[in-house]
Amino acid sequence: MKTMKSRRSGGDRGGIRKRGPIRTDRDGDMDMDAPGGRGGKRGGRGGPGRPTGSGSGSGAGVGRPARSGGDRPQARDKTLEAIQKAISNTRDSQVSIRQGKNAAPSNLELFSVLGWKESKVSSHRDGGVENLIAFLERRMNAHSKSGPRARITKSRVEGDSLVVFVRPDLSDRMLRLHDSLFAGVHLVVEPYDPSSSAVLDRELGTATGTSPSTADTKSKMTLILSKRYYPDTKLLDLSKLSADPDLVAMGIFNQTSTESKFFPALMKVWEMGFTNAAQRREAVESVSLAHNSLTNVTAVTTLSQTFPDIKNLDLSHNNLKDYRSINAWRWKFRNLEFLDLTENPFSAEPNFKETMMKWYPKLQTLNNVIVRTAEEIAAQKKTPIPVQAPHFQDDGQIAENFIRAFFTRYDNSRDELVKSVYDSQSEFTLNVNTSAPKAQQTESAGWDPYIKKSRNLLKINHLPARMSRAYTGADKILELWKSLPQTRHPDMSAHPEEYLVECHPVPGLPDPTGQSPTGVGGLMIMVHGKFEESVGGKVETRSFDRTFIIGPGGGMGGIRVINDILCLRAYGGHEAWSPENQAIPYATAPVAPVAGAAPVAVPAPAAAVPAPVAQPGIPQGYGAPAPGKTDAQVQQELLVAQMSAKSGMTLQFSEMALSGNGWNLDAAWKNFEELKASGSLPATAFLSPA
Repeated sequence: MKTMKSRRSGGDRGGIRKRGPIRTDRDGDMDMDAPGGRGGKRGGRGGPGRPTGSGSGSGAGVGRPARSGGDRPQARDKTLEAIQKAISNTRDSQVSIRQGKNAAPSNLELFSVLGWKESKVSSHRDGGVENLIAFLERRMNAHSKSGPRARITKSRVEGDSLVVFVRPDLSDRMLRLHDSLFAGVHLVVEPYDPSSSAVLDRELGTATGTSPSTADTKSKMTLILSKRYYPDTKLLDLSKLSADPDLVAMGIFNQTSTESKFFPALMKVWEMGFTNAAQRREAVESVSLAHNSLTNVTAVTTLSQTFPDIKNLDLSHNNLKDYRSINAWRWKFRNLEFLDLTENPFSAEPNFKETMMKWYPKLQTLNNVIVRTAEEIAAQKKTPIPVQAPHFQDDGQIAENFIRAFFTRYDNSRDELVKSVYDSQSEFTLNVNTSAPKAQQTESAGWDPYIKKSRNLLKINHLPARMSRAYTGADKILELWKSLPQTRHPDMSAHPEEYLVECHPVPGLPDPTGQSPTGVGGLMIMVHGKFEESVGGKVETRSFDRTFIIGPGGGMGGIRVINDILCLRAYGGHEAWSPENQAIPYATAPVAPVAGAAPVAVPAPAAAVPAPVAQPGIPQGYGAPAPGKTDAQVQQELLVAQMSAKSGMTLQFSEMALSGNGWNLDAAWKNFEELKASGSLPATAFLSPA
């Protein structure tokens, strides 16, 4: 009996116990606050959810005659009023676009929990749902020894996902449970995405379905969109949806379950009206969601996927209280120029303007006030420090040859690659950066093949989980690689501009022979680029950052990979590392050795560059073909030698002059003359007199 009392009073609910029957609310979600539910306070005698009184049976305390001096009419009226208010708040808190009402703000956040259906408890009568909920609550409470107890207010099952509702202050605790071990499986915990196919499948049906009811729904939605779309101005007016007579006739807003699926289905119907994504995006430049009583953008978040390139967005006359209410659209709408958030509490926040300008880099007009001009936006594109060529300090082209061979083999023969340069001490780790900005005109691909192997130390707190995602030894690395999708990297020789490669010497690496107690020298190679992979028959493009530590060994070319770290992110383009085209004062540029230059394209000169004659400062064989030396490197050396002979500068400064001017000999010479005339070149830039 003590246990039951503790359970009713909201005390510690850890341990194993039987639960009562699962209750559901009006939209089919499991209601954790239902009478008799877990943590409820209505089941106790005289509790707030039950009129006072005593007796037995289902009607006890309701139809009982009032005693003298008790249960006065005023008390009963207040109780009924409180019950009615609670019912009204429960209904309105789940509504985002409600007919004829101002929707109450939602105080709950949604998360999807995946992976539990493969657990040991999935064979239970309820599929293991109750065990999972108890596990999540217990783990959330374990992260905090003070404050209110963490509780999952309600939940529902959508396909393979359990959607849970928690208070906003519990969001961080909920995200910490990602990769937690539950009944033999690792859970995936992530913010709920209401645009998932499971949502579209319910009640409104899938937009691609062929059933009569689905076809009828699609035709009605198509008619509604046609009435609200203005092709001349490329405006899609989705304001005052709750007052739309067509939507009212369809009964969209009669219950929360259909309303929550309405907007994603509407966007799906819109997409089906076009043959490709480019046509769909070009058709709309402006969208209005004004006067919809939105407390957050959860119900309409799919707008950013359907129209990522809109220039004008009207969210005025809603109930968006702070930046968290539109956080789902942070870094979205990268071309947004006009944003209206008037008549929203959010607009009164002190940092409102700065936050919106940061989120939307092209924003010019905010709440009908010009916040920056087109010229100011254009000026922002210029970086304060010109982008320089990558630092590539190689020795005997070891790094260059390794990189050129690595990605070809990774795409075509991973088993051969592992056996050639990885050994029992080699280590490989993978991590996924899901929040990195992506390039415009691209759609994000899913991370399912990678997320369970991702070693994100900010999200994974437990040491066993961290260590299990560090793969040591050629066999374990190959096993992981085989589970990853096949890739195709660009040809480095044909498309060098799509890569950024840097190389730095690293001293003191472990000597595999054990002969050098102070260690041996090696190289750290950092590669930034992209690759393509096939996902469900569709080719997806991703960006990657890969860091290698290589040292002497018995593998291909006499080297071995000591450490290999791969970071994946959405495709972000390669413009960020393109060197500036303008001439730079190369006297202040960083010194880079001539040998082992980075693999960059070198435009062929109009006429063949003659081999340099012997002169001071030029080593023997410089500018001549040699085994392992590429044609591009030979051309570079010839140009450097010619520049040195003509200007009297050292090879080092001659190379900087050429690389700073795009390897154009005429431009480099003109830049040299300007700097020499102004006295900007130091004495060390010139060869010593013989």
